[in-house]
Amino acid sequence: MTETISAEIKKVSDVLVDNLIIPNYQRPYRWTENNVRLLLEDIMQSWKAGKSSYRIGSVILNQNDKQLNIVDGQQRITTILLILKSLESKTGESLRNSLKYKHADSQKAIIANKLFIDTWLADSVGNNKDSLEQYLLNCCEFVEISVNDLSEAFQMFDSQNGRGKELEAYNLLKAYHIRAMEDNSFDEKIACDQTWEGAARYRSTENSNQVTDLLGQLINEQLYRTRIWSRKETAFTFDKKQINEFKGITVSKNNPIDFPYQNRELLQYIMQNYFSSSGVSVNGIKTRFKNSSVPNIAPFSLINQNVINGKDFFSYTETYVEIYKRIFYKEFEELKDFKNFMSKYCFYSGSHRDGDKYLLELYKSLIMLVFDKFGEDGIERYHKILYLLVYRIRIEKEQVRYASVAQYPADTKIFNIIENAKTFADLTKLEKLAYQKVVCKKDVETVIKFFIGQKIKLESADIKKLDLKKYNLD
Repeated sequence: MTETISAEIKKVSDVLVDNLIIPNYQRPYRWTENNVRLLLEDIMQSWKAGKSSYRIGSVILNQNDKQLNIVDGQQRITTILLILKSLESKTGESLRNSLKYKHADSQKAIIANKLFIDTWLADSVGNNKDSLEQYLLNCCEFVEISVNDLSEAFQMFDSQNGRGKELEAYNLLKAYHIRAMEDNSFDEKIACDQTWEGAARYRSTENSNQVTDLLGQLINEQLYRTRIWSRKETAFTFDKKQINEFKGITVSKNNPIDFPYQNRELLQYIMQNYFSSSGVSVNGIKTRFKNSSVPNIAPFSLINQNVINGKDFFSYTETYVEIYKRIFYKEFEELKDFKNFMSKYCFYSGSHRDGDKYLLELYKSLIMLVFDKFGEDGIERYHKILYLLVYRIRIEKEQVRYASVAQYPADTKIFNIIENAKTFADLTKLEKLAYQKVVCKKDVETVIKFFIGQKIKLESADIKKLDLKKYNLD
């Protein structure tokens, strides 16, 4: 029987053979600068660390007469060819000349990415291009999968690109940061993995039969979107394209600091490890919880801190998993009055709708950032103000859409105000925004009654659809 599928680990130099072609059914080349940057940074990190190999990924090829159709891997192969061209390598030269990119999108992306690679290599590699070229050709590898039958090739492509359950974006972070722990022991890596997976399959005492992906919830919403909103940018869903947000610098003997601006991250790393390893106590360290001292909450972690790859990143996520649980889960003793407030005003009739869920996550993100800056005092003092800022959207709009919730913090700068605040006096800007008049389009009784109780001026956008007189506004 003829073998229809074979797989082999090959060096880049052995994959870039002359008989590769891009078949007509292939999609255009559309990698962005961010995709290219991530590949370059991973190759650079492996090269500088002196690792014997770096696995770029897989390619699926289908034999067609004497040619090999690229079924999957066009984006990576094209980018590797662009990198080699920028390195002035002769390898892949004939393949670059023979591959045909017929779509205008491909041509546009190739031109843009080539310019980006030229600049990146000039800044990051300098006069060491020959060494990087040799590493790329002889130490970087593909898993080359050859499939004789085209239908089988497509089936394999589908299974790798969507039909099977893909790894969540945040789990790609786990693999990346475990890999950065080259100076840590095997036991330390196992401990980080176990803590990570425990948060991804969390069982609360309130509902021990239900498994919650608390880690995914936290990273996707309260960490990723808060970091973006704090920069006054619009924050949409966290996915693989945004994974760079949680990649920083690797501090190890094989990863020297590249630029002076990274001294800040190095100082952060040294400080955190000094206090955690020496057991030194310092007068004046302010804890976030008033009456709790939780060992797995790092006192110097901040949501918007610079990322240090490896163990420090796992400490960062563990800290905020624990904080999230203690703020929002009733099984913990902290912030009981706030939890009762949330139960009453965030879980009303209709709060199961998608738009209302978007608002709830926005509210929780604001609560966590205020807690990050000012601890329990911040939540106790400002949870009602934050509610007014968020839930005005619920009664101002007939339908709450994801895009409008993603844009709202960027327009109002509410996260940026909190992030830059040094005292409560700096948060008076939030109060001014919160107490502005609301023109109501949606009748949500719980929310409207709360706004009335806070003396917010309410008007109806259409008295025929929503008559506020029933709430006795006078």
